[in-house]
Amino acid sequence: MSRVAHALAVPLARLALARGVPCDALRQVIEQAFVEAAQEHLKDSGVLPHRQTSRIAAATGLGRREVDRVLQQQRAGQAPEQRPTWANEVFTRWVSDRSLRNGRGQLKPLPRIGHAPSFESLARSVTLHVHPRSLLDDLCRLGLARHDALRDTVELLQEHFVPQGDEAQLLALLQDNVGAHLTGAVHNVLHGQIPGAVQHHDQSVMGDELSDESIALLRAHVEQAWQQLLESTTNLMTRCMADDREAGRPVRRRIRIGLYSLDDDMPPSAPPAPSTPPPG
Repeated sequence: MSRVAHALAVPLARLALARGVPCDALRQVIEQAFVEAAQEHLKDSGVLPHRQTSRIAAATGLGRREVDRVLQQQRAGQAPEQRPTWANEVFTRWVSDRSLRNGRGQLKPLPRIGHAPSFESLARSVTLHVHPRSLLDDLCRLGLARHDALRDTVELLQEHFVPQGDEAQLLALLQDNVGAHLTGAVHNVLHGQIPGAVQHHDQSVMGDELSDESIALLRAHVEQAWQQLLESTTNLMTRCMADDREAGRPVRRRIRIGLYSLDDDMPPSAPPAPSTPPPG
């Protein structure tokens, strides 16, 4: 199970780091997910309300205090509280401080070091636990700031740190597609041994030792296959919806059908084991 969790967590951590989301924010989301999964498991077990916290704590390994906090957030309709990273706090302080703008309201480049106004003084006003240079490097990594080495000044590149345009749409697709795929795959694992249980389609084919030219050919093949699947499935889905309406059937079900592919470099092969010299 730890290998599965690691394989799922690494891409998510990669995305979080690229967008300045701290580990603590994901930890809180995972705690909320554990509580929700435990509630779902206990839903039909007849657990009395005053015993719910203890049962959830026992099932999840969370403390009663953490479970109570998550349940209170649920009742209030609140999302888990997300503490921003130090770099995000520096960004927010810089954008909101009117003294760091010129007469036209534009953000001014700041000297990297020195007394206020400087990036060093700004960073130290937010935290003394992280070196200003580390905060600057993180802001540059996130594409929020730029360091002019010749002038030794720091310039903010944007005033908003939220997904916009195409990125927001890509994140929504990731949420819907990967969430649906993972939900179906987990269902298959949990119900695979139950006679008559529905199994969601989850198949793939793997190939390695391929050239860039072969990968390009296979990608084109996948795109063509998807277009054919999309057209035929859309037509069938439209006919099914019309037939359901005509027959007056209850329409409570939904389906998501997708196709994915991934190509990357093969991991380096392990060096051959040293040969044992023949006995002399």
